[in-house]
Amino acid sequence: MNLSTSLTLTALLLAAAAQALTPAGTVILNQAQAEFIPPGGEGAVQVRSNEVGTVVQAVCSVSVTPDGTVTQPGQSASVLPGERSTFTYTVVNTGNQPATFPLGAQVEAGSTVTPSTQLITDLNGNGQVDANEPAVTEVTLEANAQVRVLLVAQAAAEGNAFVNLVTSCAGGTAADTNNVSVLRVGPPPVLGVQKTFSPALVRPSSETTVTVTTRNGGQGESREVILTDQLDAQIARGLTFVPGSARTNVGILEYTTDGTTWSAAETAPVRGVRVRVPSLAPGASVQLTFRMLASAAAENQQFVNTATAQTGQDQTSGSATADVRYQPAVAIGPVGTPEAPEATPADQQSKPFAVAGQQVCFDHTAKNTGDVQDNYRVTVTYPQGGATATLYGENGQPLVQPLTLAPGQTAFVRVCYDAQPGGLNALITIQGDRGTSNTTSDVIGSVQGGLPELRKSYVATARNEQGQTVPIPDGGTVSVGDTITYTLTIRNPYTLPLTNVVVTDPIPVHLDATDVDQGGVLSGALGAQTATWNLGTLNPGESRSLTIVTTVSARAVDGEALKNTFNLVSTELPRPLPSNEVQTPVWSAKLLIEKNVSASEATYGDKLTYTLKITNQSATTAISDATVTDTPARGLEYVPGTSTLGGKPLADPAITAGVLAWQAGQIPAGQSITITYQTRVTPEATGQLVNTVIVSGRGAGGVARAIASNRATATTKLNPLKFSPLADIVGTVFVDRNRNGLFDPLLDLPVPRARVLLAGGREVLTDTRGRYAFQNVPTGTHALRLDPNTTPYPPLHVPQDRGLSGTQSVFVRGLTSVDFPLAPLGGQIDALRRTTLTVGDVRLDKAVYAVDGGYVVTLRLTTPRRLDGLTLTDPLPQGAVLKEGRNIHTGTVEAGELNLTYRFDWTGEPRAATTDPDLSWRY
Repeated sequence: MNLSTSLTLTALLLAAAAQALTPAGTVILNQAQAEFIPPGGEGAVQVRSNEVGTVVQAVCSVSVTPDGTVTQPGQSASVLPGERSTFTYTVVNTGNQPATFPLGAQVEAGSTVTPSTQLITDLNGNGQVDANEPAVTEVTLEANAQVRVLLVAQAAAEGNAFVNLVTSCAGGTAADTNNVSVLRVGPPPVLGVQKTFSPALVRPSSETTVTVTTRNGGQGESREVILTDQLDAQIARGLTFVPGSARTNVGILEYTTDGTTWSAAETAPVRGVRVRVPSLAPGASVQLTFRMLASAAAENQQFVNTATAQTGQDQTSGSATADVRYQPAVAIGPVGTPEAPEATPADQQSKPFAVAGQQVCFDHTAKNTGDVQDNYRVTVTYPQGGATATLYGENGQPLVQPLTLAPGQTAFVRVCYDAQPGGLNALITIQGDRGTSNTTSDVIGSVQGGLPELRKSYVATARNEQGQTVPIPDGGTVSVGDTITYTLTIRNPYTLPLTNVVVTDPIPVHLDATDVDQGGVLSGALGAQTATWNLGTLNPGESRSLTIVTTVSARAVDGEALKNTFNLVSTELPRPLPSNEVQTPVWSAKLLIEKNVSASEATYGDKLTYTLKITNQSATTAISDATVTDTPARGLEYVPGTSTLGGKPLADPAITAGVLAWQAGQIPAGQSITITYQTRVTPEATGQLVNTVIVSGRGAGGVARAIASNRATATTKLNPLKFSPLADIVGTVFVDRNRNGLFDPLLDLPVPRARVLLAGGREVLTDTRGRYAFQNVPTGTHALRLDPNTTPYPPLHVPQDRGLSGTQSVFVRGLTSVDFPLAPLGGQIDALRRTTLTVGDVRLDKAVYAVDGGYVVTLRLTTPRRLDGLTLTDPLPQGAVLKEGRNIHTGTVEAGELNLTYRFDWTGEPRAATTDPDLSWRY
């Protein structure tokens, strides 16, 4: 090995290393060293050269990477118009001293677009522009130091841009300009957003479907597309998202509950929904659908909703409006056609003729043609004429308003008019609470007054025992098998014809119709028959007469009335118009009367006792308000106070023109009553004394007509020269407590088992009521005596003109009364008060006595002449109760005396127990 060569190589290597690493101005010392082994020596020998010093000179140098040219760009990026692209460069100070390098971004020739550029220092080296990273136009670097610089380019139009980061040393030396990158700006995507509500008109409580579509209508593919629909504003006003309803054709669905944070999981409440797709090719679209529910709070609001589509820095939007409200609507028209066009002939009903005072009706249909339930009211006004309108519903009852109708529901409305004479145009309006209304009209051409003349009459006939047909008097009763022929008369009094006239006559259930004339038709089973005549048209002034022949059936019940009425209807008189009612009382059973008189012969002054036995032979029906009428023969005079009914006192009859009429009350079915009364034979009597009795009454079924009865007569022969006529003596033995000589049943005390002797040896004992009787005593003067040993009471001594004592003489004729008044042992009962009323020659004496438990009143009327139409009334004290007797007398009083006694209970002041009697009679 050549020693000098080896040394030279070592020195060169050291010098090169010193130039690359050493800062300018550095002195580099260099010394060579050799090592050899001398010949024959045993170890190596080192030899050093002299030391040489070298000073390092300043060098400026810069390097930018990556390199690139227009033909071979070092970096490339594809963007869309308007997008930014960032190219990353490294700038290195390759010199040996600190230096400041200017930086510039330039667009090279060959570019078809000129982008905007900006240089940013990438402080954190992440290759992205951050907020705290500044723009830069130069960098200062220590030797061998480096920095990352971002070249940001943005082009607004389609094309290619060659951008270059250039730098150099001061003065432009050592420039580095081969750092070209290419920015390729592709064709832009064009997004559009369409949004719809279906339906756009939404009813509260219903749903609408939201459809949002975005489509790339450009020529370039888009970056990620986010299609978003925020729902906060709608939700706040009552339009809410329907859970689980969101759908998309592509991409990923995401939801938000706060409008900021999005998640693929649907969490209530959903306040927004969106779909994300990585990119959208030209012509491709994204569709998002979901449903929203309109609550009641959303009613009558409009919801404008906007959806947005975003790709890169581009954003577009589309809006749609939902109108939340009901669409109320209503219609009314002729029945079955409520939706007939308003104010057209199809929406009008008419009738040529109607009758004033009679309802004429038109039928209508009302319909809710909207989409919401509403309340409606129907009213009637009159553009022409006047009437009273009544509204009816489907059930025939007055229409209940308001009408509540659901959507599509209908209601029947009948309007009936009671129109005034003339013409009528009525407007029917239906109005809803939600403001909708509709009308229809009814027209009547002529309204005339009056009614058709309807008259019903009948003729009843029966067959007598000889089989002959005989008429039954008007108002008389009919029996089973009798014939009743009804005549129905109708007349049209109007100037216009009555059309479609129908006459119906429901036959009484207890009549069987056997024949009808004029084409009438009988329908129904016996007991439920109806006669019907379809008369068609009845011309103005025209009359028709129709007849029905009927027979009283065995179903008829005594006491009922066969009531019959016929009806007429026509187009102009739709409501049945009734005729007058005729009634025929039914009585098939006999009313049997038996009359007996106490003597077949009588003379003047005799009393005749009549006994009436009246039997109601009906097995089903009682007779109520029975009236017994007796017409005495001339010369027979009713004896007051002698009437009895069933053995009990009966009020005196009403006497009219000598005819006696008793009110006997009720005669039960199948039972009898017995009435007795007396008459006296007066000098007016002649020949045979024929008494005729008639009984009438009402059936308990309520017939308002009298039931005819048979008659009964009793005959007594007048024999004024009758030899040794016989008479009867009757009387009462009593303690005369008020010493007036008269027997007052309520005051005086009867004496039982007292013995009365009649001259000639006959004797009788008084009964428990103190009464005695001697029958068949010859007419003439007789003496009677009271046995004093049979009574502890002494005879009453009164003034001689009364002729009362223990022994009495009396002229006996007919029925003669002889009483024996006895003196009370304790003295007489003094009257609380005595009152005398004198009117001319008529005198009324009243006495009031206090007795155990009440008061007894005696009234004695004395008159020298007959008093007709007399009324005697003795009023009771206020609050008193009549217990026995009577304090009122009406009728005729013959010359002589009339005595009344009655008892009443009263708790008032004794001094007020007496009232003043009232007396009147007819002159």
